[in-house]
Amino acid sequence: MSTVLVCCAAFLIGAVPFALLVVRVLKGVDVRKVGSGNVGATNASRAFASKGGRLGAFLLIYLLDAGKGFVPAHFGPGFAGDGPLLTTAVLAGAAAVLGHIFTPFLGFRGGKGVATATGALLALDWLATVIALVVFFVVRLASGHVFFGSLALGLALAAAAIGLHPSTAFGERLPVTVLCCCLAGLLFWTHRSNLQKHFAAPRRGGA
Repeated sequence: MSTVLVCCAAFLIGAVPFALLVVRVLKGVDVRKVGSGNVGATNASRAFASKGGRLGAFLLIYLLDAGKGFVPAHFGPGFAGDGPLLTTAVLAGAAAVLGHIFTPFLGFRGGKGVATATGALLALDWLATVIALVVFFVVRLASGHVFFGSLALGLALAAAAIGLHPSTAFGERLPVTVLCCCLAGLLFWTHRSNLQKHFAAPRRGGA
């Protein structure tokens, strides 16, 4: 199997809308009609009434979405017969993230890519990912907003990927560095509506 086919398979794996499936099976509703309508773990958890139910749903969907990134990045190079292994892993992980965000199963409108990106980077650089997750929880608790934590996670991934490997970040590990930097920018793009709403609210209130 070539790298191109591996990336196509990774895209389709990433495109599986677990949030939609889990909420539909467990609650019988369309997650796109819940809260913000986003097909991700945070919004999907809003379909559950109890605090325990919300937490359980969030963790389940987050892990499933993270798995969509981890599996292609970790196992993809083993199926590809061409190209450097690291580059193939990076491309497969990136394809899975794009599949989640632009899922063809939902008219190319999916989630924001946080969990899938986390899974992909866990396969490529587990320590940088753990550091980024710690940053996520710190910022989430300090700000009270999940999306701020997600943005901080993206920036922390890029910073950790470079800081932990200063001698190779722009050499043999350049594909991972580029992926982390691109993911940081992508997370800002997918959360642009959150940023607009957050910073527009004070101006509306003061008018």
